[in-house]
Amino acid sequence: MIRSLPLLALALHAAAGAAPNCGLAVPPPDAGVDRQMGVLLKVYPRTPDIGPDYAGCQTLWAQAGDGWETLTIVHYAAGHVVRVENPAVPHDPVEQCLVERGAVVRGDPELCAQLDDMRFESLPPECAGDAAAAAQAAGTCVRA
Repeated sequence: MIRSLPLLALALHAAAGAAPNCGLAVPPPDAGVDRQMGVLLKVYPRTPDIGPDYAGCQTLWAQAGDGWETLTIVHYAAGHVVRVENPAVPHDPVEQCLVERGAVVRGDPELCAQLDDMRFESLPPECAGDAAAAAQAAGTCVRA
């Protein structure tokens, strides 16, 4: 037990300093929604909530049975995409990309230069489920 205390302290310190929204295992209730090929997708935070100073993550999940599978985690610094994780796609070349201060420092320059385009648009959360028809009728279901 005593030997594991330094490891526990290190883990707690790392978790406390983690960037916003980077460690989410499941989508929050206010996550955006979308459907692709009949699969319910959730996005958090929604793209309109990512400002020019955002430093954190945007995550895309797919409904899998009674739970959620993390498809992609997009890392931001100063409002720009700097790195992408694709847990659902092993050995994805985009995961090799790293951008610092607007310059590609690791990965295929042509591929990595397109990272900032990896923003997931979605509909507001009320556009799924029982309230979807009313939200669509009210005109609040706008993809952003």
